[in-house]
Amino acid sequence: MLTVLMLAVLTRSVSARNRPVPPADAVSFRANLVGPALGLLTSLGSQYTLSGGIEGWMYDHRYTPTFKDCIDRYLHRPGVLAALSQTLTELAIKPFGNPRLQTHAVKRAQPGTYTSYVTNHGHRLIWRQVGQVIVLLLFGEHDAVYRRAERLRLEIDDSQNILRVIDEDPGSGDRVPYQQRRAEEGRLFMAWNDVELAAFGFQQQEIPILRGLNSDDDLTALDGRMRSEAWQVAMNLAMYGTADGSVLTASEEPDESPLTVEPTMPPDPEIAHALDVPTASREFVHVPADQLAEVLTRPIEDWMVYLDPAQQDLVGRVYKGPARIRGAAGTGKTVVALHRARELARLGRRVLVTTYVRNLPEVYEQIFARFAPEVRGNVEFSSVHRWAYRYLHRNGAAVRIDPGAARNAWKAACDRMTPHGSPLRKAGLTSAYLQEEVDWVIRGRALPSLDTYLGLERNGRGTPLAVDLRREVWRLAEEYAAELARRGIADFTDALLRAYTLVADNPPEYDAVIVDEAQDLTDAALRLLYALVGDRPNGLLLVGDGQQAIYPGGFNLGSLGINVRGRSHVLNRNYRNTREVYAAAQNLMRDHKFDDGGQEAESGLRTVEVVRSGSPPSIAGSPTEEEHDLALAAAIESAIGGGTDIGDLAVLVPTNSLVDRYAELIDSLGLPTQQLKDYDGSPSSLVKVGTYQRAKGLEFKQVFLPRLDPASLRERRPRGTDIETHNEQLALLRRQLFVAMTRARDGLWLGWVGEPSSLLPPSLTGTLTDRDPGS
Repeated sequence: MLTVLMLAVLTRSVSARNRPVPPADAVSFRANLVGPALGLLTSLGSQYTLSGGIEGWMYDHRYTPTFKDCIDRYLHRPGVLAALSQTLTELAIKPFGNPRLQTHAVKRAQPGTYTSYVTNHGHRLIWRQVGQVIVLLLFGEHDAVYRRAERLRLEIDDSQNILRVIDEDPGSGDRVPYQQRRAEEGRLFMAWNDVELAAFGFQQQEIPILRGLNSDDDLTALDGRMRSEAWQVAMNLAMYGTADGSVLTASEEPDESPLTVEPTMPPDPEIAHALDVPTASREFVHVPADQLAEVLTRPIEDWMVYLDPAQQDLVGRVYKGPARIRGAAGTGKTVVALHRARELARLGRRVLVTTYVRNLPEVYEQIFARFAPEVRGNVEFSSVHRWAYRYLHRNGAAVRIDPGAARNAWKAACDRMTPHGSPLRKAGLTSAYLQEEVDWVIRGRALPSLDTYLGLERNGRGTPLAVDLRREVWRLAEEYAAELARRGIADFTDALLRAYTLVADNPPEYDAVIVDEAQDLTDAALRLLYALVGDRPNGLLLVGDGQQAIYPGGFNLGSLGINVRGRSHVLNRNYRNTREVYAAAQNLMRDHKFDDGGQEAESGLRTVEVVRSGSPPSIAGSPTEEEHDLALAAAIESAIGGGTDIGDLAVLVPTNSLVDRYAELIDSLGLPTQQLKDYDGSPSSLVKVGTYQRAKGLEFKQVFLPRLDPASLRERRPRGTDIETHNEQLALLRRQLFVAMTRARDGLWLGWVGEPSSLLPPSLTGTLTDRDPGS
């Protein structure tokens, strides 16, 4: 039955893709982008040559949040974006008097504001000239962008001493930063104030509905749910910028005369200075002209090293000792880490980039090799456990690590020390929980004695353990260590502990150690990495976020002697997710504090500035497994049909068994898959499938999270497990789900069978009350 349903979805999708389409839209966005650019270079002949860039470019480009929102509306219109790409290239070379470009002054806008034609169907680019900098403000249909241009101002926000786009409402006189207005309103009808919308015939109760819309799809969904005449006017405004749907072309604008000579107006000195200072112009991102339209369609692997100019200071900063960079999901911590590795390598430093997650070093190594090939030999990438194992081997102290044999050793020790009726069993502590306690707390923190364990504040562990129970756990840890020795094997924690004893007796191998996802390391791992470089300048850099800790335990930097005072930075600007995706993920965590290696727990609700916007997460609650999987298949096909490359899709699930199941399901749709355990960071046309843990540190344009139901997430309390232990396990699962949700750059799909997981906030599951299951 399932295969039949999948084939039905696939047949409908193929049928839709085989419909006749305009030639421009039939070609991929990437081809439409490259073709005009190459044609332009050829036509310019010897005047401009390609040599690491285009010689003869006279102007710098900056794009703004307003321009970014405009571009998002055209991601499904590759022909329009291809024309925009060519216009941007021409603009960088010669904005005035260019025979390939018509440029006009925008009369009622801020001085220095101009418009350039992009297509002969009324599309206009609005920009502001500030010396040799072109600030891109708006793009869209003629009437709408002209009206918006009259409202926008570039001004210095004195409260924060940064340059902002100010959105002025002629109807009310309000003057607020665009980002603030954007957070309060949808972008689709920002060009018109409430008075103007009422003049178009919209009723009072309809205007707030229009104010909340972000995309054409949001408006399309209202068809049949609002007055037909009002919906048609709204569609005309959104699509053409006019209430009656008329389209203006260049021939219908005789009052505008193209500028043939560059205006001599001097730039505003304050704004010009702000554009030169990254911290003052962090909302004005520099992107070369030939990359501006392309940047949104790059493979996700290229996005993973996009560095905002505002972060450049952290890349080159000189630290006199250990340093730390932390921040919420999507704030660019890993990007800064990789760029700093390149900066140090360029100075001739030997750098180790490491993390707990096994698959991440290979991904980072591939990405680094593409964007910094000239210093690739100076940077080593390895998981911390693999590095420790190799280090022991290089220094003649190799150990035999056998994970399967170690599991058997644990079972033998646990069976002997925790028989039925023992204190640990009576306390409701399972074998799995006890192994976490031994691995992550006792051995992971390299505790030297029972007294140390008895007095320990067990950061990251919610289940209280009385003194008598701690004594029993300590005896179990000793028995496990003895069992490993009897079998002549070691586990990965042994490798960390033994490597630490050797570091002091061997010459240093690195000048710098950069630790990504540091929150997932044990004390033993951090102590080892700290020993490699100590307190030397630019030595140890810890990068991470406690809210994304997906393993039990925790650490305290003070107890390890790692002092980052005065060298700790918090990033609070999210570059990855849209506001809608991040809000959904944040609602999952807002009422749950987390440990971030400090003295006190951090609030789950964080102050984060999200610079991108998009569609809200898609929700699919289904009564049966077959209908759920059909909804997932349809969502994947829709994402591909909407222009997302197959290789930028990821399906993330909580268990390895579900990884195998959904990899097989997606393969049956004719879409090749790649499990995240095999992903090394190389761009490919394969749907990525993996667990939440394997997705750590990665990002994808579209993320699908199926089977968010209690059974699949295994959230129900097992028999014999006490409440505190179960709550701790749920907290860990919640953080893992948070990590999975924040992997999504542009779109997020959530699905479940029957009832949704209790971990999901009502703000997500409550949206189903007015919808059919599976919608």
